Amino acid sequence: MKKITNHHFKETYISETLDNGLHVVLWQKPGFKKSNFVFGTPFGGRDHDQKDEHGNVHSYPEGVAHFLEHKMFEKEGKDVMEEFSSMGANVNAFTSYDETAYYFSTTNNPIKPLNLLLDFVQELTITEESVEKEKGIIIQELEMYNQMPDSRLYSELFSSMFDIHPMKHDIGGTANSVNAITLDTLYECYKLNYHPSRMILVGVSGHDPKELMEVIKANQAKKSFERPYQASRIYVDEPIKVHTAKKQIEMDITTPKTVIAFKTPGIIDSKQAELYEWAITFGLDVAFSPLAPKYQEWLDQEIINDAFSYDVEFSKDYGVVVFSTETNKVQAFYDMVKNELQHICEFDEVELENMKRRVYGSNVTSLNSFEAISVGYMRSYFAGVDFFESLELVNQVDKALIEKASQFIDLENTCEVEIQPKNGK
Repeated sequence: MKKITNHHFKETYISETLDNGLHVVLWQKPGFKKSNFVFGTPFGGRDHDQKDEHGNVHSYPEGVAHFLEHKMFEKEGKDVMEEFSSMGANVNAFTSYDETAYYFSTTNNPIKPLNLLLDFVQELTITEESVEKEKGIIIQELEMYNQMPDSRLYSELFSSMFDIHPMKHDIGGTANSVNAITLDTLYECYKLNYHPSRMILVGVSGHDPKELMEVIKANQAKKSFERPYQASRIYVDEPIKVHTAKKQIEMDITTPKTVIAFKTPGIIDSKQAELYEWAITFGLDVAFSPLAPKYQEWLDQEIINDAFSYDVEFSKDYGVVVFSTETNKVQAFYDMVKNELQHICEFDEVELENMKRRVYGSNVTSLNSFEAISVGYMRSYFAGVDFFESLELVNQVDKALIEKASQFIDLENTCEVEIQPKNGK
């Protein structure tokens, strides 16, 4: 068992990899009654193709990770959520493109819900009948999201932007792919991705971490697991050009919603990817945040509204820079974004240092959030990045790095998606 103390942030946690391969991180918050635990696997919406240790490729219908997350809560004769509730704990789960995570929070003693979290995630007991029933529930959920304009805007964006990358598919899949999921599919995915050696348990609590570690070890010692399977993610050679440059659909809305995105190459090194994300984000903050000189002008001219946002993301095999808003002046919005992107390096060092201090302060403040620590640590672990180092990357950004990172943005390689009101209303 290792004890890690970061004197700069004044934070301490212990970590240990158990005999069965489960990696456990327990973050101590002395004086707090609250506890938050996350139990995660690096199996997400993008992983409908995986490679095992023998080089065999396992292919599943889109949406399988999300479907499996739903079924994990099914236990014969038991209501898992009700059990957590009876212990004074709130439980939930999420599936992203990169991971599936199960978590709970409580202000009571965390030992009983901690044991329950470990137990229900480490056992899959489902039937063909229940799988068939779940299909209808998930398809209804997909249809609901498809009727939500903001959700639809981004699903249409990713399906238009990517050619072969799994990001082109919705995390939940489609009605056809959900109907193709079988009992055997779910058990195979579970076997490949839910072995303790594939997972991490992160706890943030005021409770004694050594006592919690003993509870976890005792829980795991009672169980036997099949040999670990070395499932690995398949990264794709996604074409750099967008698949479909423009798309327009109609929905029952009053003001057009639109997004313009720039597709970039991926960055294999996770630390460099995160560093470039920060660099471009700083450049965008200079040009597009409410502090930008023209921001009020854009609002006054109704080129953007309060829904205006932007984001940057780099992964090993893709990169995107995205801008969205609601506006009747769609082309003016596109022109504005492309024009201002040419000036994101036009700022002085004092301005950059002020932004870095604000962001660094926000990173420090995030350490007061139990959820931000547990989920953030899980994601850093799966990405192979040190959590504390990740918080401090912002200090490595300078003007030269922003100029270098901004060269990834090809102003001609864009994907533009609009949702217009039906019948021109």
